[in-house]
Amino acid sequence: MHISKRAECAARYGFAMFVILSVMGAFHARAAQIQFVDVTEEAGIHFEHAGGIDLRVVPALVGSGAAWRDYDNDGALDVYIVNSAALRPEPGTTLPKNVLYRNNGDATFTDVTDTAGVGDTGWGMGCAFADYDNDGDADLYVTNYKANVFYRNDGGGIFKRFSSGAGGIGHDGFGAGIAWGDYDTDGYLDLYIGNYIEYTKVPQGDEVFFPYDFFGQTNVLYLNKGDGGFINITDAANVNGGFHLTLGVAAADYDTDGDLDLYLANDTDQNILYRNDGDLTFTNTNRPDARSRTGDIRSGMGVAWGDYDADGALDLFVTNWLDENNVLYRNNGDGTFTDVSAQSGVFESGLGKTCWGTALFDVDNDGDLDLFFACGHIDAAPWEAHGQSDVLLRNDGDGTFTDISEAVGLRQFASPGVGRGVAVGDYDADGDVDVFIVNSGGKPMLLRNDGGNRQNWLQVRLVGTVSNRDGIGGQVRVSVGKLQQMRQVTAGDSYLSQHSPTVAFGLAHHKKVDSVKIQWPSGIVQTLKEVRVNQRLVVVESAE
Repeated sequence: MHISKRAECAARYGFAMFVILSVMGAFHARAAQIQFVDVTEEAGIHFEHAGGIDLRVVPALVGSGAAWRDYDNDGALDVYIVNSAALRPEPGTTLPKNVLYRNNGDATFTDVTDTAGVGDTGWGMGCAFADYDNDGDADLYVTNYKANVFYRNDGGGIFKRFSSGAGGIGHDGFGAGIAWGDYDTDGYLDLYIGNYIEYTKVPQGDEVFFPYDFFGQTNVLYLNKGDGGFINITDAANVNGGFHLTLGVAAADYDTDGDLDLYLANDTDQNILYRNDGDLTFTNTNRPDARSRTGDIRSGMGVAWGDYDADGALDLFVTNWLDENNVLYRNNGDGTFTDVSAQSGVFESGLGKTCWGTALFDVDNDGDLDLFFACGHIDAAPWEAHGQSDVLLRNDGDGTFTDISEAVGLRQFASPGVGRGVAVGDYDADGDVDVFIVNSGGKPMLLRNDGGNRQNWLQVRLVGTVSNRDGIGGQVRVSVGKLQQMRQVTAGDSYLSQHSPTVAFGLAHHKKVDSVKIQWPSGIVQTLKEVRVNQRLVVVESAE
């Protein structure tokens, strides 16, 4: 039968279009299996951030963060939320304060702030838990505009304000990001604090905030002496940040040499990757003789490390201002990085949005890391809403990402929040990772992941004996069939926040894990074989 050229083309391209649409339909069906549900109120979280969009009050404008941690060792993740302060409170006014919510074990929370003694009323910014004294419970550090606060956990659910007693780490500056880590691998956690601007007064009248109108402050590295005290070694270690305007801080062993390196996201200035040289000194890799190619000049805010391409090396993601693109750096494995934002599909995802807290995590347990970031204006015109919808990019498994924000429900909310800090963790212990977002001047959002546990998973928590008790800096590698994954335990990243210290792996359809290999900060390597799936595994450091 004779077929015209037009009919032949229609048949050919119609079939091709059918294939394309079938593939797209299957993809969206998979994406739709995951739904983020706002369960903040039903979970019992009634916090409201006291900040907001006032260009004259910088601490309230750019804060704040949150942290997941099981502070009372009952096996369930609790959440701490940092608040801002009242500008000119009337006498007798109840002041805004930070809040600690204890997980009841049934996916609900109870406010235990007053009982625990952690309700700081300062101009809050960031927070991160860490067992600094290796006594088996999580202590807490909070950064503020002006004096930071350090709380020591007494093990009974009560914290003692310990800023001056612990070797004087109650730093007084404009504290921002925090990164706990054992930078000298002596088994005790040290503390790096990023500082923002030299902000000595609240502007009056019509003055407004522009970061480039301010000088930066130097950052601080406190070395844990192991006796309950700390010593400031910033200048000797060459990590003072050079008066840049640091917001985001995150530590990771990007060159897999066994020690933690530091990345600083600096506002309107050059970002810095400090390479740890292993002798309590660091090298700024923006130097020509050590160039890592990660020192872009943008409005750096949030930072996420993660091996998105499963090549065994940690890659780097940084969030930026609305007319700048967010940046994904692929680790080349030789000390350098390549900006793959455009070819990966990440470039356009944040344009027109001011982006803050972020996380690389496996939302659907398919075995690769997806990418989440929170958004919110600072300087929108009076007639524009300051809230912006947050973004989830699904890892396609081939080095590219696809925006599935709408499919998973992130754009269904009538009034998007003014996103700042982001912390992720499996708070309801159902096998998939949930998201907590702090919104400036409003209520936070606890987004429950519904459907992410349809595929198999494994969660691993490290307990150090030779290494620091939290296993911070430890790398966990999971091998299952042809699937190879790596995660690193951190304490402070995203934007002013902390993710759960339990590392999570998606295993897709696999029924067992061939091996779990832990590279401890001490240098000890520990391997477990034939591990069952769908469990939370606690691994205690052992040299045997």
